[in-house]
Amino acid sequence: MSSFRRRVTTVSIPGTRPSPYNSLALLSTGLTSLDDILGGGIPLSTSILIEQDTPTAYADLLLNFWIAQGLECNHETVVVTSGVDATPEDIVKILPGLEGASSEGPKETKGPKDAAEGGGGSGASDKMKIAFRYEHMKQHAVSVSEPSATPSNGDTYCSLFDLTTTRPLRSSDKQLLHLINASTFTSHDDRSSDPYEGVLERLSSIITEGGYSIQSDSTKPKKVLRIAISAFSSPAWGPASPQSLYIFVNRLRRLLRSSSASALITFPAHLFRPRNASLVNRIEHASDGVIELQSFADSPSSLISFPRHNGLLRISRLPSLGGLVPPSVKLSVLRGLGGSEGMDNNLGFRVKRRRFVVETVNGDGPAGGDAPPAPRKEEQLDPAQQSPAATTRVSSLKTTTVQCAGEGETEKGFGQGSRTRTTVSRIIHTNPELLDF
Repeated sequence: MSSFRRRVTTVSIPGTRPSPYNSLALLSTGLTSLDDILGGGIPLSTSILIEQDTPTAYADLLLNFWIAQGLECNHETVVVTSGVDATPEDIVKILPGLEGASSEGPKETKGPKDAAEGGGGSGASDKMKIAFRYEHMKQHAVSVSEPSATPSNGDTYCSLFDLTTTRPLRSSDKQLLHLINASTFTSHDDRSSDPYEGVLERLSSIITEGGYSIQSDSTKPKKVLRIAISAFSSPAWGPASPQSLYIFVNRLRRLLRSSSASALITFPAHLFRPRNASLVNRIEHASDGVIELQSFADSPSSLISFPRHNGLLRISRLPSLGGLVPPSVKLSVLRGLGGSEGMDNNLGFRVKRRRFVVETVNGDGPAGGDAPPAPRKEEQLDPAQQSPAATTRVSSLKTTTVQCAGEGETEKGFGQGSRTRTTVSRIIHTNPELLDF
C-alpha cells in the first residue's frame, strides 16, 4: 500500500469536527464519554438507535443532551414525539443548562472532607503526603475527561451540561426548533391512517425546504440538521403494524443518506421482547448504530455487583460509513480495543447529581465483604454421609494411575492387595486396528 494519500478538500461545517479516521463530519451527542464510544461523535447522515430494556428515563436524558447540544451549536433541531406521554413543547422545556451559566442559586459549601483537603487555613504545605514520588502520579481513570465549560477557540462542539439547571429557551432557540407531534397524524375516524408515514413526509419537507439536501456543488457551505425522535414505536404514537415500523426506519436511513442530517432515536425494546424479538432485530439492522441501555431497576442482584452504577451500556452496532469497520475500534479510549489485548471493556452508566457519566466497570463481586468464602481445594467428608457409589468412586481414585509403558504393571490399592492389570501399550499391541481412526 502506498504511503501517499490524495488530499481531499473538506468544507468546514459549524458545530462539527472531521473524524481523524476517515475525515467525515461528526456531530457531538452532548456527552464526551458517549462521543468517545462512537469514535468522536455521530457521523453526518447516519442514525443511532438507543434501546431501553425497562421503562426508565435514561434514554430520554441522552435525547435531551442531543437536543441541547444542537441548540448550543446553532443547529436546527427537529423534535418528534407523541402527545400522550409528553409533547414536544414539554421536552424542550426541561433541557439541561450549561455548566456555570446560571449565576443564581446557593453556592456549594465545602464539607469536612473538602476542608481537610484544603489545608484548614494552614496552607498547602500542611497536607499529609505518603511519598514525594507519588505527588504527580495520575489516578486510575475510568472515563474520559470532560470538556471545558467555555471553549477557548470559540468553536462549540461538545459543551458541559449540568442536570441541576434548565436551559432557558430564547427567541433564537425557538427559531431553530421544529416540533412534530406524531399523534396529530392519527385519525380516529380513519384507522388506516399511518402516523409514521405522516412523520416521514414532514421530515422530508423540512430537509428539502431547509436546504439540507446534498448539493452537487461541494464548495457550497452546508448546514446541519439534528433529528430527535422520542419513544419510537410506542403505543402513544398510534396503531401501527410491524411492517410500518421497519419501513419507517429504512426510509429514514435512506433520507439521511441524501442529506446533511443525523438522527438520534429512543426505542422501547422491552415492549417487543421476547414476544416479537424478530421485529427488534429487523429495526436494528435498518439502523446505522445501536446502543442498548440495560438498567438495574429490575435487577437487585446487579445492583449488589455494581453498586456505583445505574446500568450497563452494550454496543450492538456502530456506524461504519465510508469504511469496513467503525472508527470506534481504532479511536475509542473507553472500549480499549486499540490496546495490546484487543478486548472490549465492560461499560456502564450512572447518573450523578450534575452529570450523566459513561465509564468502564469491573465486576469485583458484592461490596462490603459479603461474598461467600471460596471452597477449599480438599474438603473432608464424613464417611457416614457418603453413598456406597460415592465410596466406590473415591476408593478407585486412590489407586495408582495407569502407566503407558511396559507389558504388565502391578498396582496396589489401599487395603485391596495387589493384582496384575493390562496396560494401554499392551492393548494397542494386541489390537492394532484401534489406531485406524
